[in-house]
Amino acid sequence: MGVAILISAADNRAAEIRASLSDAGVETYRQYTSTSALLAALPTVQSEIDLVVIDQDLEPMNAWDLTREITSRFPALATTVVIDSPTPDDYSRAMDSNARSVISYPLQFEDVNQKVHSALQWTKTVRSAVQERQNDSGSSTLKGRMVTLSGSKGGTGVTTLATHLAIQAKAASPEKSVVLVDLDSQKPDVSIVLNVPQYRTISDLLGVIDELTSRQLEDVLYTAPQGYSVLFGPLNGEESELVSETAAKRILGMLRSRFDLVIVDTGSTMSESNSVAIEMADDAYIVATSDVLSLRGAKRMSQLWKRLGIRPTENSRVILNKVDKKQDLQPEASRKIVGLPVVDQYVPESIRTIELAMNRRDPSLVLGAWSSRIARLGVEMGIVEQQLLTVPDKPKKTRASRRSRKSEKGSSAIEFVGVSILIGMIALIGFQTILVGMTWIFATGAANEGARAAAVGKSATAAATSHTPGAWRSGMSVSEGMDTVHVKMDAPTITKFSKDFAFSINTSAGIVREE
Repeated sequence: MGVAILISAADNRAAEIRASLSDAGVETYRQYTSTSALLAALPTVQSEIDLVVIDQDLEPMNAWDLTREITSRFPALATTVVIDSPTPDDYSRAMDSNARSVISYPLQFEDVNQKVHSALQWTKTVRSAVQERQNDSGSSTLKGRMVTLSGSKGGTGVTTLATHLAIQAKAASPEKSVVLVDLDSQKPDVSIVLNVPQYRTISDLLGVIDELTSRQLEDVLYTAPQGYSVLFGPLNGEESELVSETAAKRILGMLRSRFDLVIVDTGSTMSESNSVAIEMADDAYIVATSDVLSLRGAKRMSQLWKRLGIRPTENSRVILNKVDKKQDLQPEASRKIVGLPVVDQYVPESIRTIELAMNRRDPSLVLGAWSSRIARLGVEMGIVEQQLLTVPDKPKKTRASRRSRKSEKGSSAIEFVGVSILIGMIALIGFQTILVGMTWIFATGAANEGARAAAVGKSATAAATSHTPGAWRSGMSVSEGMDTVHVKMDAPTITKFSKDFAFSINTSAGIVREE
């Protein structure tokens, strides 16, 4: 039998909720009508209860902010939220606020019973893990280095960063062994990023965890084209709760004994497995974006680790991701708000580059400045080897060389006219080539936008046209098939002469229709 606290501002609903909890074998210890009263009472009663049931339409805080506050201050206490006919947005908010479940109103016994008992079991498991951790320091003498990346909230880009850090670490030191571990307890998405639809996961090791061998571990690892290894998270996120503290310690310990570098994606929520990883890690990083919610979330997460005895606050650092020059908060201001050590190398926003790689599920498409920034970040983190670049010395100027250059000026003047004409023609051709390249970019973007619109039943032509600059619309046509959107776009010409060499760009994008 479990014990719960209920907060509800509606007397009739509160009575109904208490009755449903009683039918499920849960005693309602107390009921509160305001969020401030509940938060004031929790420090003294939290050891006597197992669950907080939160009804919607609260004051002065809303249900999601209250849930987030409770889970940050009392991490071993489960929360569930009662919502009228919950929508997908409600489930997304529940995930972001670390609620254990959402109960639909009107209440159904089967739903209440299942959700409540799942939350009670989670509370029991977490409290047991904390107690065991206090009794077992879990020391090891393993050779490999292990770093963890955790998100201050959902959507901070932990999986993308972890994947590309693994790529950069392997590229910088091909002789070193690198493994990426997906321990995100709610959204183990590394397999999606790498486009590996069929694979074995950490779940396949749980049945043999007591007799786990290196061969068995090797059998479930995936080798990426870049040469690093991957241990995928469960196919279904809820299976992550089956990865116990003992299992996580054994698996991560064996990986550290076999690999030079272990990079662990722990997501943005706490579980037995990822808390073990954070505790075992040589370095733990919290990934945050430059907004107050994310920055304050990073600080709360660090404090949570300290309260659970996982990691001292001073032993965690923050990585600023998705930094945009147009944002209100720039890196310097973000460093002051977060109140934790922040690495010098921040990661800029690069929506177009990352989106292309994500949509096509090919991390190798991320090149250029963003990839170089990840490499520099890895160097600062100590997981990417510093590349030594040698710059040739500039030749010294001598008197003889100056006389030579003076004598050359005369002949250069004679050649200037002819060279100028040639340069003008080259510039003209070059500019026309740029227009062709821009046409390809716009055509590709229009096809992608059209495909997205078609996937949700909207007009592909309207979407493609609206995302195309006016100068390119006149020679543009859009056609929609069963599975693709095709775009034909004429490249603008700058002279009558170049019209003889005008040509069209043809591109298409696949439609992934919503079920």
